Amino acid sequence: MATEAFAEPTIVQVDAKGQLSLTETLLSLAGLHDGDRVLVFPLGPGLIYLRKVNGQEPLSREELSALMRTAFEGSGYTTRAQVLALVRETRRELAQEW
Repeated sequence: MATEAFAEPTIVQVDAKGQLSLTETLLSLAGLHDGDRVLVFPLGPGLIYLRKVNGQEPLSREELSALMRTAFEGSGYTTRAQVLALVRETRRELAQEW
């Protein structure tokens, strides 16, 4: 994959069904083909990480941890204490909903 492929970002539009259509050029540059599986990981408001998933192999603990760290940091949670407080708050909210 050539580095210059990433020099020009491409804007795509979310349709009424919440779907994105990627051009053949974007898919080719990303090494994606018909039938490929893609991990979609929201990192924060307006930020989504996409990654091709090879076969049925799940992400490793390290890969998942890195994605989660990026998501938390991108949302302003930079310390373990902040993340734990968020988890506790989320648990309380979920308990109230049930």
